Parts: sequence; C-alpha cells; structure tokens
Amino acid sequence: MRTSLRLGACLAAMTLILSGCGIAQRHSANGVPSRTEVVVHTGPGGGSDVFARQVVKMLQDDKLIDANWPVRNETAGSGIGAMSYLKGRRGREDTIAAITPTWIVTPLTLDGAAVSVSDVQPIAGLLVEPQVMAVRADSKYRTAADFIADARAHPDGLVQVGGSVTATDSLTGQALQSRTKTKWSFLTFSDSGQRIASLLRGDAQMMIGSTGDFSEQVRAGAIRVIGAVGDKRLAALPNVPTLAEEGVPSEGLPEEFRGFMGPPDMPAQTVAYYQEQLRKLSTRPDWKKYAEADGDVTKFLDANQFRTYLAQQQASLKKLVDQLGLASR
Repeated sequence: MRTSLRLGACLAAMTLILSGCGIAQRHSANGVPSRTEVVVHTGPGGGSDVFARQVVKMLQDDKLIDANWPVRNETAGSGIGAMSYLKGRRGREDTIAAITPTWIVTPLTLDGAAVSVSDVQPIAGLLVEPQVMAVRADSKYRTAADFIADARAHPDGLVQVGGSVTATDSLTGQALQSRTKTKWSFLTFSDSGQRIASLLRGDAQMMIGSTGDFSEQVRAGAIRVIGAVGDKRLAALPNVPTLAEEGVPSEGLPEEFRGFMGPPDMPAQTVAYYQEQLRKLSTRPDWKKYAEADGDVTKFLDANQFRTYLAQQQASLKKLVDQLGLASR
C-alpha cells in the first residue's frame, strides 16, 4: 500500500506544479465567479464524483446557480492529487472540491506527505452518510455477528469489497478485524457500481458502505443489509440492528462525511458565496428528498464550524490509524 501511495504522491506533486502554471485568474468584483470547477478525488462513477454531480444538478434545478459547474477528476494518490490541485489554485475563486475522510486519512499513511487537509480552505460541511454492512440476499449471513464468526473460523477466507484502502469502508473493515481478532481480504474498486457487481457475482462476501450505495439493490431484493455501523438504528432501515446490538465492538469507528473545500487564500467573500449557496441548498425540498432517499443525515456546517469539525475528525482518525499500525513512519 505504501508503494502505491508514494507513487500517488509523486503524481500529485506533478499536478501541483502544473496547476500553478496556468494563466492568472481575474477576480470578480463581488467574489462570485462566472464559472466554477468542482474537483473530486474519485474517477467517474466514484462516490465523490456522483455526489458532486448531484449537488451541481440540485443547485441548478433550484436556481441557486445559473451556469454549469464541470467536475474534474483528480484521482492520483487517494485524495493527495485532488488536494495538491486545489492547493495549486491558491487564491482563486473558481475552484472548489468535494471532501471525504479519505482526504484526512491518506496523508496520515504517507511518509512525508506534501499536503494535508489543513492546507486548504473549508467552505461547508453538508452531510453524514451512515455506514452499513451488506451481503448478497441469498447469503448465509443473517447478521454482522454471523459474518464475523465465519471470518474467525476461516482466516483470510472471506472478502470485503470497497473503495480505496484509505476510505472509510476500508478503515472500518480493518478496525473490525483488529477488534474481533479476525482477518479477511479487501478487494478495491473506485466505482461503486463495480463494487456492487463484485458482491452480486460472489467475488466478495461483504461490503461496507452508505445506505445509498445499496438502496436500489435492497429494494430489488438482490442485497440484504445485516448491520448498521453507527451507535443507533437508521430511520431508513429501522429493522436492521446496530453492530453493537449484535455484540460486535463498534465504538469509535470512522464517520463518513461530505462537504466542500476551496483553495488556500480564497477571498472571504467568495467563501461566503459558496457557503451560502450550499446552506440554501441544504434547506430545499429536493435536497431533503435526496438525503432521506439515501438514508443520509444533513449536517450543515459553515466554514468555521467545518474547520473545527475537520480538526476533531483529524484527531479521531489519527488515533485510529495509529492503533491499526497504518501511520507513516
């Protein structure tokens, strides 16, 4: 893992250098850019890519913006490339980026990471995505405890499918293995559709993700959710017990959040503009419908609140990364 992440860091450094060579941006008089680029760290079809495109569409549908905001995929280094690109846009008004916990975790696992989430400007936090454990509908596992018991009986015999090795689903799986003294393999895909297909094919026996990842397949009867990772049952899945209810230690597992960042030294009036548009969006009916359909929890945080939240997440995730032996040396 370290080798691939170092390679990603090198690629990201090249991105940072190249992104700083562009033509200087003209600042608008009122801090409102005429065009905005939205950076994501996943490829097309990845969680952040899908999320960013949905946010842009809802902003357009609700007349909060009147232009298209193209999405730019900077996939190098599991968040390092996206952060480096954003850092290279210092002072610009026309670039924002969608953030997840991967942006915090990846630098913690790298030797001499050149960037971290503290190098860029918080704009707003939008939501928390409760995580669940899911299996194929015809799986023999009825509960999370069933899966854990089988993993204990067959070390390295089971497979979890997920995103990058520093994403929340991977970190959650590693923490569960550590706490339950079990061992299973991790199969990684950047596209959530590929993860679902892998689970349905039987290439993997379990997947951890947000409720939205599985909603269509659950309704179709193809996938069954066997446990909620958080400390309380989910409104969208009230009959699914939490891992703690099933006797699986789950305290302190990572929280999947989504929000937006800007380049360092982004003008304050531009930060305020983006923050306000996202705040308005978080109160609109179509946003509420979107969040409820995916089982997400709206958690709007303004720029200052989001900075504090990110610092808290950094401390919590560093503790977990250290406990799992994933920290850079």
